[in-house]
Amino acid sequence: LPWREAMKHLLAFAVLLTRTIGLELNEYRLVAHLRQHNLEDFEQHFWEISEPDHPRYLKHLSVEEVADKIGAFDYEIEAARRWLVDIGARVSSIEVSALRDTVSATFVTRDETTMDLMALSAETPAAVEFLVRRDPITAGVASETLVRDYSGENGYTVSKIKDAYGIPKDLTASNGSTLQMVWGPGSFGYSKLRLGIFKESQCPLLDMSKVQFDTPNHGQSGGDNYGEGNLDTQMIAAFGLGVETLVSNTNTSASTEEGIGFGQSMLDFITELASRKKLPHVLSLSLGSLSAASCNKLCQEAAKLGHSQEECTSYLQTQRQVCMFLNEEQVKRIDTALQVLGARGVTVFGSSGDGGSHFSFGRFQGGGMADVLNKISCEFQMPVFPTTSPYIVSVGGTMWKDDDPSKPITWSGFGGGSGSGFSWQMDQPAHQKTTVEAYLANTAGLPPKSSFNAAGRAYPDLSTIAVMGTSQSSPMTAGIFSLIIDARLTAGLPPLGFAAPRIWKVAEEHPGEAFEDVTEGDSKTSCDNGFPSGKGWDPNTGWGRPIWSGLVKHLGTDTKSP
Repeated sequence: LPWREAMKHLLAFAVLLTRTIGLELNEYRLVAHLRQHNLEDFEQHFWEISEPDHPRYLKHLSVEEVADKIGAFDYEIEAARRWLVDIGARVSSIEVSALRDTVSATFVTRDETTMDLMALSAETPAAVEFLVRRDPITAGVASETLVRDYSGENGYTVSKIKDAYGIPKDLTASNGSTLQMVWGPGSFGYSKLRLGIFKESQCPLLDMSKVQFDTPNHGQSGGDNYGEGNLDTQMIAAFGLGVETLVSNTNTSASTEEGIGFGQSMLDFITELASRKKLPHVLSLSLGSLSAASCNKLCQEAAKLGHSQEECTSYLQTQRQVCMFLNEEQVKRIDTALQVLGARGVTVFGSSGDGGSHFSFGRFQGGGMADVLNKISCEFQMPVFPTTSPYIVSVGGTMWKDDDPSKPITWSGFGGGSGSGFSWQMDQPAHQKTTVEAYLANTAGLPPKSSFNAAGRAYPDLSTIAVMGTSQSSPMTAGIFSLIIDARLTAGLPPLGFAAPRIWKVAEEHPGEAFEDVTEGDSKTSCDNGFPSGKGWDPNTGWGRPIWSGLVKHLGTDTKSP
């Protein structure tokens, strides 16, 4: 099917090999996701909670309060329940999510196939937007095969990085309730053996007993996401010392590792997490790909050059972690779940990507279609997701010029560099407009105006070390903010929730206090155009790298600074 036609199936139907604990091997669970309501009103309430000068600031919502605002109506829930019973659900297994946005039930496996389930989507009640199938899991243990560990690449040790930011090396969380999380699907997980080696060589104060799995999926060596999970776990645990850490993998299907199964897996995870009674205070999302809008643009431009949508789409699905979201509607649903997390007090961080402003990672390989897409990618700026969500704190990457920790510059490496740019799909939030307009008006050497959406969400917001890619910088930053939140909780203050508006306000009103400006670098990678770094915020490293004393002063308390 052509790209757009294939995408139409998303909200009607989705099959996930999500592995669910508590099911017998001959059972599966069907989850009906229901239409959400009053989203415009909820959006306004979200920004009021997140805006430092608003009376509602940091008055986070309970799961019941969110459900009252956006949850399905009683008659819609009942219609979904009856439908599940009609198609064979075990009546006693039916559950309604705390957010009132899903109804799920257990079924006994017979001869259902993907096509049979797809046919079911045509029979769903009007309020059911899409279906997810979850299959049983048998608990697995991560392989302890020893592979390459993070060992302070080229002198970038945990100790030196903390010194560069002014973070006391012995600073440990003191509030037992502080909770941080990393997530990924497929082979994502961590090795306790490797974490122990990392502790011994890099971070002796790391308390391994504080790091736990969130599901029975413990990862599997050999997959790309297994290395990702180990790096995420090491970074968030080292920079959020003493904070309870959850490592979560909610979907072990191979389709989630590199292809379009990832987007559905993320959607399933984020919506389920948003319904939980107990949430992490901090969540780091290192994985992602080009946004659905970017992938659409690639194929639209390729069509102008004589290539069919099907040819373009098929090629993109052969590329590692390039186009992993089905369409823009899927992205909107993920965004709503991220909003819910922020409204409930969770600070979500996302890696800005490793391909500068043009690629997911680096150039396409393989001739023919690859050459066409490389040409298009260099003509346009191609943002990634989920970091372009307006409800995430986007984290870019830095490194040290001449190996000098006092000289931060924009990270580049592996044929790419710190992800940057402007969303094609998401509007620029109000807290960004003044600064971004000034950057665009006063900066020389910008890429062509037609190559990016100047009115889109600008990213990143800030940056930390990324010599292993921005998959290193996001969990590192998350751990740092966990310690800020830990101090707030100990002082009887609420968590920060969606922190971007406050980050921008602090950086604008107190330049150089909480973030050190990074003024060298650009987002060109292998192309001939990109966004230059400059004074203040720029689309390479955001507001720059953290200054611990300033973070404590401006984010650790709610006292108005002079």
